[in-house]
Order: sequence, then C-alpha cells, then structure tokens
Amino acid sequence: MDKRRRLRLPELLRELGALDEGPAALPRDSRIAVGAIIDKADEAGFGAVFALLSLIAIPFFGLSTPFGLGMALGGAQLLLGRQRPWMPRRARARELPLTTLDKVATLLERRTRFLERMTRRRWEWTLFGPARNLVGLGVTLLGLGLALPLPIPGSNLIFLVPLFVYGVGLLERDGLWILAGHLGVCINLALFAAFSGVVIAAVQRLTHC
Repeated sequence: MDKRRRLRLPELLRELGALDEGPAALPRDSRIAVGAIIDKADEAGFGAVFALLSLIAIPFFGLSTPFGLGMALGGAQLLLGRQRPWMPRRARARELPLTTLDKVATLLERRTRFLERMTRRRWEWTLFGPARNLVGLGVTLLGLGLALPLPIPGSNLIFLVPLFVYGVGLLERDGLWILAGHLGVCINLALFAAFSGVVIAAVQRLTHC
C-alpha cells in the first residue's frame, strides 16, 4: 500500500503560514502563490485545489464563475488521468493574500473540526484507475454547474459542498468522502432535470456574456 504522508487540509494551511503567530511567522501582508499551494499538497494537489477553492468561494461573492471554470479544468485533467494538476504559468503565479488563507483556516477551525474525527484512509480503490476518472467527471460537472450564473440565491452551495467533499476525500485519501461526492453529483443531476429550463436560460446568458 502507498505509505506517502497524508497532508490534512488544516495542516496544509498551517505549513503555508496561515494563523502562524510564532517568531518565524510570515508577515500578515505576505502573499502565497497558487502554485506553492499545489506543490505543497504533493500528489493530493487536486484535493488541495478543490477543497481550498471551494472554501474561498463560500464567503467571497463573485468568484463562482472563475473558480467553477478552474475546477472544471482540474476535473477534466483528473478525467484524463493526470496525477497532478496542470495550471498555466500565469495561474500558478497568481498570489493569494495570507490574510485570505487566515480566513479559510479560521473557517476550517470553527466549522470543520469534525474532519479529523470523520476522515481516515479507507476504501482507497475509489482513488485509482477508472474510479479516479469518475471523480474527475463528477468534479467537471460540478465545476461547470458552479460557473453558471443561476438566478437562485445560494445556488452555488449545491455545487460547492460536493466539490469540497471531493477535495477532502482526495486530500485525506478517504473513499467514503469520495462516494459522498458522487452522491452530491447525482443530486445535482436530479435538480438539473427538475429545473432544466432555468439551467438552459443560465447557459444562454453565460454564452452571450
């Protein structure tokens, strides 16, 4: 079995300097490159992208479309079998304020402390081979859904929650969370069928922008 270290999401943020108040702490006005976040997550880079972007998009308005398209690109890479996410050089060089990572880390500490109790390495067959490609398909569909300008308040959460679940599953190598992400995709597909008229109008609005 692969014994490479899991890098939990809170640990990843702290290793990048979030909420670090020790003598070697980074200045709060520092900025962290997106590429550094992905590299730090090592083979779980896809999980870092999906989990962090989902968390960042929740409290910040106006990020659903660009983040959705970015996660759809990442999902397509998973679908095609890439082991690590590829991003254009300009996207890798894009910097996030350390204060933003602080906010995400605080959000994690307050609302996701249950992660350490509810995640562990299990059912890892969901992370390899065709099962990994299926995760890529699910993320791609959710990312495209997130990118749609749906005229429904809070509608982005129905995409962000399963995207975050997928991200945690990949980071923690927890197949149960991966299966929960698949369930989220199925729920979204059912909602798509039920509200197809609204979705088609949103697609037309997006293509005419």
